[in-house]
Amino acid sequence: MAEDRSYWADISANWRILLGATLGLGFGLGLNAYTMSLFGPRLIAEFGWTKSEFALVGTFSLLMLVAQPIAGRLADRHGVRAVAAVGVIGLPFTFLIYATLAGDIRHFYLAMLVQMVVGTFTTTPIYSRLVAERIVRARGLAFAIVMSGPPLAGFVVAPTLDAYITAFGWRHGYLLLGGLSLVFGSLALLLMPARHPSSIQQASRPRAQRRGDYVTISRSAMFWLIFAGMLLINLPQTLLTSQFKLMLVDGGAGAETAARFISLLAVGVLIGRFACGLALDRLPTHLVAAVCLALPAMGFLLLASPFDSTPMLLAGVIMLGFAQGSEGDIVAYLVARHFGLDVFSLVMSLMIGSMVLGSSMGAVLLSISLGWFDNYVPFMFLASGVTMAGALLFLLLGLLPSAGRTAARSG
Repeated sequence: MAEDRSYWADISANWRILLGATLGLGFGLGLNAYTMSLFGPRLIAEFGWTKSEFALVGTFSLLMLVAQPIAGRLADRHGVRAVAAVGVIGLPFTFLIYATLAGDIRHFYLAMLVQMVVGTFTTTPIYSRLVAERIVRARGLAFAIVMSGPPLAGFVVAPTLDAYITAFGWRHGYLLLGGLSLVFGSLALLLMPARHPSSIQQASRPRAQRRGDYVTISRSAMFWLIFAGMLLINLPQTLLTSQFKLMLVDGGAGAETAARFISLLAVGVLIGRFACGLALDRLPTHLVAAVCLALPAMGFLLLASPFDSTPMLLAGVIMLGFAQGSEGDIVAYLVARHFGLDVFSLVMSLMIGSMVLGSSMGAVLLSISLGWFDNYVPFMFLASGVTMAGALLFLLLGLLPSAGRTAARSG
C-alpha cells in the first residue's frame, strides 16, 4: 500500500513538469501530424500544385536524422528549458512564412525545411528529458502522459482549425497555429523547473570527455539492439499514416467502416500508451517491450488474411494502434534506464532517427511492392515478419548490462 502511495506521489509531486512537457510536446512540431493534411487540399486548389509535388513534403522528415542529435546534445548540455525556448520562439515564425506564400512551391519547401529544423527543438527527445530527470518510480506512466500531448492536442485543435480555415481561409489558419504554438509553448516554458544538475555537470565536462560519449554509445550492444529493433518496428509505419484507409479498403472494409477504424486506431494508440507505461513500471522492461511490439505482427496477419469480417479487422486495427502507442514509452524508458541522464536526449534523438529511417525505407519498399503486386497483402506479410523480428530483438536486452555511466544515478 505504501508503495502505491509512493508511486502516485511521484506523479502528483511533479504535476507542473508533466503539464509543461505535455503542453510543449503537444503544441510543438508533433501537432503537424494532425493538422498538415487540413491545408493540403486548399493549397493545391489555390496554387495549382500537383499532388506529387505536395507529396514530397514527406521527405523532409529525413532532416531530423541530422537535426535531432544536435538538438538532443544541446538539451543534455544546457537543459530542456533553454533548448526548448529556441523552438517555442522560432516555430511561430515558420507559420508566418506559410501564411505569406505566394504560389511558388519552392517557397513552401523552404518553409517546411526551416520548420523541421526549428521544430526539432520541440520534440520528444527534448521534453521527455524532464521525465527522465525528475521522475523515477512512475517513469513509465509519466512518459505515457507526456507523449499523449500531440494526439490530445490534435484531437482538440484539428476540428476547430478546419472550421476556422473554412470560415477565414488557410492563411489565417496558419496564423492561428502560430499563435497557439507560441501561447502554449510559452506556458510550457513557465511550468518547467530550473536547469537540472545533470545538464550543468554535462556542460562543465571537458570537450574531449564529451566526445567520448559518442564512442561509448557506438560500442554499446544495448544501443544497437534498440536501434535495430526500432528501425524494424517502424518499417511498416507508412501503412499507418498515408496508406491506412487505402489498406483497409483493399482488405475488404467499406469506405465508411475504414473511416471509423481510423478513429479506433487513435483509441488503440492511447490505450497502448498508458497500458504499456503502467506495465513498464511493474514488469521486466525487455518482456514488456517484446510483447507490446510483437502485436503488430499479428495485426498485419489478421488484416492480410482472407477473413475480412468486421471483428477480425477491428482486432487487427486495435493491435496496430496499441503497439504504435507503446513504442514511444518503451524507447524513452529504455534509454533513461540504460544510458542515464548525461546522454539521454542525444540517445533519444538517435533512436527517433532510427524510427524515421525505418519509416522512409518502408515507404520505398511499399512503393516497390505495390508496383509489383498492385495490392497491400504482400507488404503486410513482410511487415508482419520484420515487426516480429524487431520485437524479438528486445528479448535480448535482458541479457545485457546497462550501457550508461549514470544509469544507476538516474533511477
